[in-house]
Order: sequence, then C-alpha cells, then structure tokens
Amino acid sequence: MPVTELAILKLRGGHDQLEFLEALMEVQELQDEWIHENKPCHLEPNANLSSMYIEEADPPSLLITAPWDTPEAHGEWIQSRENQDCNGKLSQYIRPGCDSVLMFHMDAAGAVKQMRRPFESQRSFNVCRLSVAPAKRDALHQAYRRLEEESRVEPGAEPKVWGGWRIEKAGDNEDLVVFWSDQVTRDRLKPLLSFTDDIICRRFTHVA
Repeated sequence: MPVTELAILKLRGGHDQLEFLEALMEVQELQDEWIHENKPCHLEPNANLSSMYIEEADPPSLLITAPWDTPEAHGEWIQSRENQDCNGKLSQYIRPGCDSVLMFHMDAAGAVKQMRRPFESQRSFNVCRLSVAPAKRDALHQAYRRLEEESRVEPGAEPKVWGGWRIEKAGDNEDLVVFWSDQVTRDRLKPLLSFTDDIICRRFTHVA
C-alpha cells in the first residue's frame, strides 16, 4: 500500500541557519544514494525522496514528508546504517526529550496517492490535523474529497490541497492531516473544521 511518511522534529532553535540547511541537504543526499542502491525506481526525476519544511514558530519544528511503497519499506530505511548517519547529522539540532519526534504514515484521502514532490515549494502553507470519532470518518472523508475536487488544478500543476489518514493511530480517534495552500481560503475549509474541535493547525515553508 503506497503511503506518505510524516515526521515532525522539534528543534532547539538558535542554530546557524546555513549550517542547518547544509545538514539537511547532506541528509537528503545520503538517503537518495541509499534509495538508488536499494529501490532505484522509487525516485521522481530531479527530485529528492524527502521534502523538508520549517515551521513558522519560535522555536520551530522540522517537517519531513516522503513517499514509500509500504510502511515496511520505510522500515528498511530506518534500520539502515545510512539512516543512523543521518540521525547523527541532525541530532545537535533536535530538542532533547521523549516527545521531540513524531512520526507516522498516511494513507491518501484523495486522488493523489502519495506526496512525491514538495508541497508549495515557493510559498508558506498550512498543515492541519483533525481528530474525529471513528463514526465520523466517512463523512469527513467525503467532505475532504469535495474540497479536493473544488480545488482541482491543471494537470502538472502543484496541488493546492492534499490529505491523508494517519495509519499508526495514537488512540481510538481517526486523524486526517490536510496540507493546503493559501490559495485555498480558510472559509473553504470550514466544512472540514466543523467536524471537530480537536484541531491542530501549523504553518510551514519548504526549505529542502
């Protein structure tokens, strides 16, 4: 089952921005080399496997997305020596604590099955997590599909919305994660937001 990884790493803040960006690019290079050797058909032309974004907050968090054939395929990368090297390069920037890293996989809620390229590579955008009771999942899913249909873009253009259901759940509720461009007004999100008060919204900018 094709999935999209979502990882959020809390950062210490106060770091040198240039050195941090260089570390991110080194991590991407190590991962892409591993992909070329182990899953060579998986990369998009002229694109890194992972996309990285910085939160508009102080201190910020690092958001990482990446497409995988299955959660198990991602697990192969997690167990690799190259991934340990990547963790070492990023460790000095990550805030200490057992809650400093959140990672799970998403099953696409719409027509585009994976996030295979950066979302809104030229602008800031919004990421919202909506948590609902299982009985509301189908109705929320249909509301999201309507939003996606209304926000459809020309073939080849960057999508304005992308949503995915969290696979590894933290509790009984169902979590829908929605990425949306500022070109999609918040008013158009109201049908989704009306399903629950358990909502977390954040803003990110693509950096690597």
